[in-house]
Amino acid sequence: MTDEKETVKQNKAVKFGSSVDASPECVKKAPRDTQQKFYSVSSKGVSLKLVGKEVLSSKTKDDLKTNLPKAIVVKKNLKKDVEILYESYKIFEKTHKNPKEIKEFKHACNAVILAAQKSHSAIKDKVYTIYEKKK
Repeated sequence: MTDEKETVKQNKAVKFGSSVDASPECVKKAPRDTQQKFYSVSSKGVSLKLVGKEVLSSKTKDDLKTNLPKAIVVKKNLKKDVEILYESYKIFEKTHKNPKEIKEFKHACNAVILAAQKSHSAIKDKVYTIYEKKK
């Protein structure tokens, strides 16, 4: 039941809508600048997942204090990039003629954002577990 609620909460947080499947080919149909923003978000999402593994391997508060700052920096940078990508997407949506390609790009954006949200949620859960706090 909790997983279902978490999924609903994550879907609401996605600026583009809700989707998990995406075709990398659709990204190539977006303008070059928008593609670069998409790949920036994607790479930072992967970075968040990697630093998240370090955080998730933390057993003590001291381990967490060592590993968490990197995750926080990546998350903040990722948030900024998502906002920039969203603005770029809105321009793409207004100027592009093919609604199917717009929808596919939207799904691709959702996929990378949802992956980053999952990493963020896992990190947050680990912090709460180590500090014995309730959600």
